[in-house]
Amino acid sequence: MKIIQHVYNSFLQVATLIFEKLEKGIDYPRFQLELQDVLNELGRNICKEVLEAADDYVRQHRNERAG
Repeated sequence: MKIIQHVYNSFLQVATLIFEKLEKGIDYPRFQLELQDVLNELGRNICKEVLEAADDYVRQHRNERAG
């Protein structure tokens, strides 16, 4: 549940950033680059959260590990 809440908060931050940029009248090429950076960071954070959760699960459930 912690992962879902964290990811949800991250999506809200991205949406807020997008609206702020659009309200300021940013040109499209710059908006596209900044959006790409923000979404890449979001993707990295999601992967990190998922991998850490999987690592914790495997650590707590040693009998389910292969090998």
